[in-house]
Amino acid sequence: MFCMCCLFCIWWQAIVRSHFKLNYPFKRVFRTTNTPVYLRAQIHHPAEFQANRFSGRVQSFGPSCLAHSGTSIHSTTSDIMESLSAARAELAHLERRELQLLQELMDVRKALAAQKVVLDELVKASAVPYIDRLPNELLAEIFLLLKDDVDERTILASVSRRWRAVLISIPHMWSVIDLDADYDCPAKLLGLYLERSCQAPLTIIIGPVISGLDVFLPHANRWHTLRVLGSTRQTLETISHITFPSLQRLSLYGGGLALDGVLTMRSWIPALKHLELDAWEPPLHRPLCEIIPAESLEELSITSGGYDWKFKQDSMHFPLLRRLALNTKDPIPLLEAIVAPKLTSFCFTPGHYIDPISKTFTGTKTKFDNVSHFALFSRHVVNQDTVVLVQLLCRIFRGIRHADIGVGYVPALVTYYGPRPIEYWTCIESLDIQGLALGSSEPFRRLVVWLEKRKRFGQRKLHLKLSCKPVGDELVMLNTSDVIFRALQECCASVVLDGIPVSPQMYLPTSAGSPLSSSPTCSAVNV
Repeated sequence: MFCMCCLFCIWWQAIVRSHFKLNYPFKRVFRTTNTPVYLRAQIHHPAEFQANRFSGRVQSFGPSCLAHSGTSIHSTTSDIMESLSAARAELAHLERRELQLLQELMDVRKALAAQKVVLDELVKASAVPYIDRLPNELLAEIFLLLKDDVDERTILASVSRRWRAVLISIPHMWSVIDLDADYDCPAKLLGLYLERSCQAPLTIIIGPVISGLDVFLPHANRWHTLRVLGSTRQTLETISHITFPSLQRLSLYGGGLALDGVLTMRSWIPALKHLELDAWEPPLHRPLCEIIPAESLEELSITSGGYDWKFKQDSMHFPLLRRLALNTKDPIPLLEAIVAPKLTSFCFTPGHYIDPISKTFTGTKTKFDNVSHFALFSRHVVNQDTVVLVQLLCRIFRGIRHADIGVGYVPALVTYYGPRPIEYWTCIESLDIQGLALGSSEPFRRLVVWLEKRKRFGQRKLHLKLSCKPVGDELVMLNTSDVIFRALQECCASVVLDGIPVSPQMYLPTSAGSPLSSSPTCSAVNV
């Protein structure tokens, strides 16, 4: 009976344990530390439990098993907590480092901005002007453009020490001796100028008062240019007994003196190439070729000053003369007397006199066929006699290729009716019209008519240059879209505007009474 009761108890205990495992997966166990820990028990399917029950494979959780599981879980949790603490500490360290770096970056940026300000101030304080950045050689070339102006030379020397040193080192800057401007200059200072000029060719300018000339007479072999603006008789008496072997350019203002009293120039200036005679009375008792060195002259300029320069036909021979400039009331007698086979340029400025002028030319038609450049200017109003003279000159100089014409002569050269004098220049290539007054379009209209005729006949297109020298603020702007201007462009190979203000909004005036407007002039522009 006892045995049956024991078996029943065992069976009932097994059923209770199996029921507890299926419905309560966690069991509360107690370790030696009395710390409650929940352990997850193995979960079995009821069928599997029944199979295990009958096969005797019933799992049991003894004290040893529970103790082992609690130790493993406790170790894993400790490691996680330690890692979490370490990660949080590292994060806090990195955040503090981030703040430090940000502060350092802000400090560096502030220092950088401050350093830039200091650097800009230092650059401004030590900035060198652009003109002082030029090398001395280029600076010297710029200074040489003003070598003929003594006053400018003095101003340049007072700008800075470097400029003064550069000026002193350029011999040609001190080779121009203006005794007219420095008439009261002490001889010691003139000697200093002579010393600084080294061996450069000298240019001597003498005015009404002769002073300091004795300083330069011992250096006569260096004289290259001599301009006598006054005291001519006294100056010539002083220097005519000295030979100037290198003197090539001579300008003499006569002031009404007669050339008969001048000593033969070839005896003391044998190498003279350029001669200018201003306001001299022509020689009456001696041929001009006996006074001036005609054999060596390459350029001759004569301003009559109201005197009649008349000589015998073909009486003056200039074998090397290339340029002839006359400012006389009647150039025909001189042209009839001159024989210059190498003459290539002729410049004429008519004087304003009431005496009649020549209307015919008795020389041969081919006498000046080698002249290719013709310049015609006027200082006065062009009258009818001058117009007739200009027409005669066009017939004399038939081989012109390049012409510089004052705007006042355009109506005389390019007439509407009858033969046009400019058509004698069958080889003309370029035309420069100077002194334009844009208040009237008449010269342009005459040009357009003539140029269109050349175009119809298939003649060569010209290179046209229009020059205007502004006078005060009275200027008219040229409209490049104007019909007349466009016609000039179509009929010419090129049109160059020099000193003419250009505006696309304003049209070329059609009458002399058009309102004037002011505008800054533009430099030479090829359109």
